Amino acid sequence: MQEFLRRSQFKMSLTRLLAALPEPLFSTYSIEKVLGVGAYAVVYQIRDKLTREVFALKVVEKEPMRVRLMLPQLAREASLLEAHADTPHVVQLLETTMTSTHAFLRFQLCPESLEDLSKENGPMMEEEAFRWLRQACQGVQGLHASGVVHRDLKPSNFLVDNDGMLRICDFGWACMEEEALTGQCGTPEYSPPETRSEHRGRVHTAKVDIYGLACTFQHLVLGRVPKGPGDLPKGLSAATHELLAELMDSDAAARPSIGELLSRPQLTENIVEQIWNQWRSFFDMPIFAKKPHPKRVFQEDAVDVSCGLGGIY
Repeated sequence: MQEFLRRSQFKMSLTRLLAALPEPLFSTYSIEKVLGVGAYAVVYQIRDKLTREVFALKVVEKEPMRVRLMLPQLAREASLLEAHADTPHVVQLLETTMTSTHAFLRFQLCPESLEDLSKENGPMMEEEAFRWLRQACQGVQGLHASGVVHRDLKPSNFLVDNDGMLRICDFGWACMEEEALTGQCGTPEYSPPETRSEHRGRVHTAKVDIYGLACTFQHLVLGRVPKGPGDLPKGLSAATHELLAELMDSDAAARPSIGELLSRPQLTENIVEQIWNQWRSFFDMPIFAKKPHPKRVFQEDAVDVSCGLGGIY
């Protein structure tokens, strides 16, 4: 424990690293390692002492959030995750534990992200990038169907689970479309014009996510962070150029909806893929079976917030 604490000291976070879990978590889980340190949260790999199962545990310290008036944002993130516990291609929140000082969120463990895959393997071929984009779109479709806009879609926020399924994570910037939010949000390299400081006043709609999906595809075919809408690799097909130009139109209203995007030829499953996915869903029931809603555990003096931010889970 002391060794990974020492190695992580150079990373800054408003949530301090823990030497051990508090009760009621300590009796059930042990910390194995730090998976990531974000601006507001720390994510650990933990193991159930009885079953030996491993999970991801996102930890958020409440006081830094309180003084920055961010507790409502934390509560909103938690409620959105809980509401989408059964949504395909969204990371599964399994349990929320809150103490007077911290929020603890236990997730399914996803070993890597699309950003990791890109770093390890370099630029992807169009066909492979479109396969990942299709899964991403299917997850976003579930969010948009309930009125949720993620507002920070990028490769590091698409995790890949042990079954090779894509999972959207980090709902720190997410909102309901009906809130008609404006202002700056998300990550600049993956965000549309309406979310930047020079365009304050432009309402954020579901079309923000369409732009983020296009930038994510850009990253996959480039093998790195894109430098703008025109930053594309040589050899990309004309049809893909045309699609990306439409998805990254500076006019949000001109971008297609998620349903329209999924109907495009590049994102339509062929018959072989349809049969394979139907077969997989039939025999791989744990992935698609309805999961119980996340469990909430409160201590007596707990504050009613349940989640944090940070670009990791």
